[in-house]
Amino acid sequence: MNNILSKEDLKNSITNFLKEHIQGSLATVIDNVPRSSPVLYFLSDDFNIYIVSAGGEKFRAIEKNNNVCLLVNTEYLDYRRIKGVQIFGSAQIGDINSNLYNEGKKIIENNNFKLHGDEKIIKIIPNEIIYLDSTKTGERTKQILKLNE
Repeated sequence: MNNILSKEDLKNSITNFLKEHIQGSLATVIDNVPRSSPVLYFLSDDFNIYIVSAGGEKFRAIEKNNNVCLLVNTEYLDYRRIKGVQIFGSAQIGDINSNLYNEGKKIIENNNFKLHGDEKIIKIIPNEIIYLDSTKTGERTKQILKLNE
């Protein structure tokens, strides 16, 4: 049985789920090769996502193609017992002392995470979020939240 949430309930369900977690997998593409990187993320009140990272190929990938997907999910037991979100959006990179870095730093430090000063911050501006909840027996919710409408 499919459950349909109102737009407000969908936003609240997504927000609550994302606030319960801190780890996800960031998917990028470089030279037509997809890759996924484990990341820590922090959610702002307006659904923007901030990721802290010291380096890696994800930065080169974002510079060439800023379309990304962040996956956050519960442990995968089977397709009937999983909950998660896929956040599709555009990414920006903030070097230390940039406006984007300082913007992300406030969100990150408000979540009791200390920056070391040698990292960059990736900001994801979502345009679509897919929410899946099939953890309740006999119920399944899979809905898309479009943020630019």
